[in-house]
Amino acid sequence: MSMRAPSDWGHAYVIPFISMYLVWREREQIVRTPISTFWPGLLPFLLGIGAYFVSMVVIKNHMIQGLSIVLTIAGLALWLTGPRMFRILFLPIAYLVFAITISEMIMVKITFQLQLIASQGAGFMLGVIGPLMGFAVEVDGNTLKVTPRGGQEIPLNVAEACSGMRMVIAFIALAGAVALISAKHWWQRVAVIALALPVAILMNVIRVAVLGVASTFDGELAKGDAHMMIGTLLLLPGLLLFLGIVWALAKIVEEAPANGRVAPKPELATNGWAALKRLSYVLSLVIMVACGAGMTAGIYYAGIHLKKKPIEAPGNRALISLPTETPSWKQVGTDKLESAEVEETLGTKNYITRAYVRRDRKPEQPPIELQLHAAYYTGGVDTVPHIPERCFVGGGMTALRTEIVPLKLDAGLWSPHTGATKSEKSGWFRQRVPNWSPDGAGSSVTLPRDPGAMKLRVTEFAAASNTNGPKLFAGYLFIANGGHVSSAEEVRLLAFDLKSDYAYYLKVQFTSRSVRSPEELADQASSLMGELLPEIMRCVPDWVEVEAGNYPAKEESKDAS
Repeated sequence: MSMRAPSDWGHAYVIPFISMYLVWREREQIVRTPISTFWPGLLPFLLGIGAYFVSMVVIKNHMIQGLSIVLTIAGLALWLTGPRMFRILFLPIAYLVFAITISEMIMVKITFQLQLIASQGAGFMLGVIGPLMGFAVEVDGNTLKVTPRGGQEIPLNVAEACSGMRMVIAFIALAGAVALISAKHWWQRVAVIALALPVAILMNVIRVAVLGVASTFDGELAKGDAHMMIGTLLLLPGLLLFLGIVWALAKIVEEAPANGRVAPKPELATNGWAALKRLSYVLSLVIMVACGAGMTAGIYYAGIHLKKKPIEAPGNRALISLPTETPSWKQVGTDKLESAEVEETLGTKNYITRAYVRRDRKPEQPPIELQLHAAYYTGGVDTVPHIPERCFVGGGMTALRTEIVPLKLDAGLWSPHTGATKSEKSGWFRQRVPNWSPDGAGSSVTLPRDPGAMKLRVTEFAAASNTNGPKLFAGYLFIANGGHVSSAEEVRLLAFDLKSDYAYYLKVQFTSRSVRSPEELADQASSLMGELLPEIMRCVPDWVEVEAGNYPAKEESKDAS
């Protein structure tokens, strides 16, 4: 499981204990089953070790890492104890799968569907009981707007934390435990586990509805610890529901009455300490020690860094310091500050959400407004970034089309980076901070490698209830470890360069309702991005200096680690 997300996967700590209980429950059968060496089990054992190494070094996927560990344990058990014993150990080992965190790409696709189901289902329930309790409810995407009679509207956002994913996994694990412990037949076990998903969805709908009702009494009850407590308490009725299902399934099949004779117990198998002297046991120990030492040594001598250290811009310069005015643009309104819960979901406090309006428009021309959102991540950036296709769809909008559109930046402002080796061929350039900058004017900054190849991934959105209505265009790119990409999948590969000790990425996103096409959004974004680019690059590390070992200083590096 991921230690960075205990709230989503806290149930994983309980899974090994349940597996051990399942083994302990079969202790009498285990001591009576003879152990044998089954050499074909060596194949899945070695395959699991190899897959774990590949998932650590090559593709960096924690879901495959977890599956590799389970495969290794299963292969080891099959190899050392034989097929007869493995039949007993199979279910306890297979149950460990519930402790594996699901890949973020799979989570993204499932989470928003659960969000919409939770918000719509809870909206229906609140709509039924609302008139009786004196409040009205409106569903807007994954946001519930609860309005007490004569009171102020209370928005209840069914964000990722409330999507039900944690409840789905926890309830399926709970259903698996109940099925393995209480159900006697395979078909009963399958039925209980199959019902886990609808039970989890139902409980999540009830949870959101309870939060909606609670918010009418006190808005704080739908946040923080109270919010978590309500979700945890619903596990108890879920457990009782599963036990009721098992009881009902047991009533379907009438067990044959015993004939009064007790079958004799088989003799104890000779599975003493002498079994540890077998060649297979010694060989398994040698393989595990050799693989562990070999992997560690190989990673060290290859200069591979599996754990990335956080790295900040010089002086910890934050994105909030970006200028409010440029020659062609000026800020309108104030910067949008998110709540603590939204910041937790966003995953960073170093962000900016600011609206700019074009100041060089003629009176007869319609105004052009762009919203700039930028967010900086560092260290453990092996997560899926928050992108419009994910967040806007979760907010109830429909994605109509997506295009990759190049930015048109002024290359005449760039000069080859003299500090980089073969800078012209390697794509490293610098740009001078403009004179209108509030601070830093006259200095120069390192640009992302090959800045002329920057592209925006632009998606056109419309309200789900009216796809022919007004359109919203959102485009984004990522600057990561000195490079740039326009894909959430590619940014992980870019930021996790195995040779680098540090990792960061910066998402830069432009959103507008004033434009009419992806190309027009890219044109306007090129203007704002071109003027802000030196200031943006002052908010990220100079990667040429990082690769040269000049930044951060050794003292800073120790503090970061």
